[in-house]
Amino acid sequence: MTAISALLVLGTLSACGGNNNAAENAQGGDSGAPADEGPFKMSMMLTSYNPEPMDPEGELYKRLEERTNTDLSITWVPSTTYSDKLSATVASGELPSAVLVLDQKLPYIVNSARSGMFWELGPYLKDYPNLSRMDDVALNAISIDGKVYGIYRARDLARDGLMLRKDWLDNLGLQEPKTIDEFYEVLKAFVNNDPDKNGKADTIGLAEQQVASGWRAMLTWMGGPADWEIKDGKASPAHLSPAFLETMKFYKKLYDEKLINLDFAVVKDGKQMINAGKAGAWVANLNDANGIEESVQKVTPSGAITMVNALEGPAGLRSPGGSGSYGIFMIPKTSVKTEADLKAVLNFFDKVSDDDMQNMLVNGLEGRQFTLDNGNYVKTTDPKMLAEYGMGDSSQLAVLRDKVVTYGKPLVHLRDEMWKKNAEIAVVNPIQPFISDTYSERGSELSKIIDDARVRFIMGDLDESGWNAAVAKWEQDGGAKVIEEYTAAYNQANGQ
Repeated sequence: MTAISALLVLGTLSACGGNNNAAENAQGGDSGAPADEGPFKMSMMLTSYNPEPMDPEGELYKRLEERTNTDLSITWVPSTTYSDKLSATVASGELPSAVLVLDQKLPYIVNSARSGMFWELGPYLKDYPNLSRMDDVALNAISIDGKVYGIYRARDLARDGLMLRKDWLDNLGLQEPKTIDEFYEVLKAFVNNDPDKNGKADTIGLAEQQVASGWRAMLTWMGGPADWEIKDGKASPAHLSPAFLETMKFYKKLYDEKLINLDFAVVKDGKQMINAGKAGAWVANLNDANGIEESVQKVTPSGAITMVNALEGPAGLRSPGGSGSYGIFMIPKTSVKTEADLKAVLNFFDKVSDDDMQNMLVNGLEGRQFTLDNGNYVKTTDPKMLAEYGMGDSSQLAVLRDKVVTYGKPLVHLRDEMWKKNAEIAVVNPIQPFISDTYSERGSELSKIIDDARVRFIMGDLDESGWNAAVAKWEQDGGAKVIEEYTAAYNQANGQ
């Protein structure tokens, strides 16, 4: 992404969020403000991933305001600095009408919600035709102390899977692996049997990196939990499961046999190895597949990517479930002072979830941001048209995405099929909605103990007794308290 040195502002945020026309008669699901008062003045703060902000004079922006009956101003903050900006904005108390929060479990967000800074939205959702369709699993995952303080941006529940060089499989006469054992055999062939037919032993099997991209998926395929599980009536972290040790042993086998890149512990972006045509497999969000194929074809025009949603392991087919969302919109009471104004803001999010609005925000407008050539999505190259939807940043406004039309190559449609399959076998983290104050304070250092020990075990620097010692240190340094707090929160919520 091109670096952006300053905030891109499409309107000025004021301490009161610009809501100086109270929509006293606005009701759930109705227009944002009564006709005699005009559009509801609303402000937002959002992440930007592109150097060009949405054009507030463009056709897409105008349609957005008309359909939601708002006079909308947006502050776009570069994604690289968004966390710092959000923290400073919340601390100042000078908040817009709606603010995007990417991690609602951060201590300062939790404390702000508990102190009454943000509206509790759960009781209102039923009154809106689109917001009432929000998924209970996703709502539960974003809750704080059992209460919903945000409108989530929907994502597929289980997005991770295995991506493979299809042309390498074809060159070697291999099928897509269905089990972990078959995957191991494919990796051996990718390293030892010259899959790119260049006569050199220069290929990598599985691309890996410092922060393991596919560890969570592989652990689940091996029968482990998605982060945490409830075991013997207590919350139990994934690293205490027998499957965690077995997964480490599997990765150690790959390392010892040079089936993964041996420098994985210092590689920040392993995906670049498969992008460059050097590696044959990548485990991560299946959304990567299309971009990987485009990169591969710059090196090998006949190169192709295929994908497998999950590998069968000891416990059958399983997939690591996420939260079903990415980021939530929270509505501050400091700027949205009345229930009528709250309903006007909720109306905005309900309206942007209409079928055609979902498509407009995600895909742009046909004839402006794209055209269809025999059903294929062709993105415009016109700078003005690209600026109309912020080079795609308009999708940051999308809440529900269940009616978005998928355009693109067959690989994009295959990705959607894989996500649907994963949703049926998703393993969900049962303590996801709960908060451990100890973890909020010390989670990073506790995670580092386990991550460092995992890497050292894979590289052969740590044996099983050394691993057990690291686990004991995790418990002594606060892990045992985290288990205790999560267990208490889970039991309280489940009436135990």
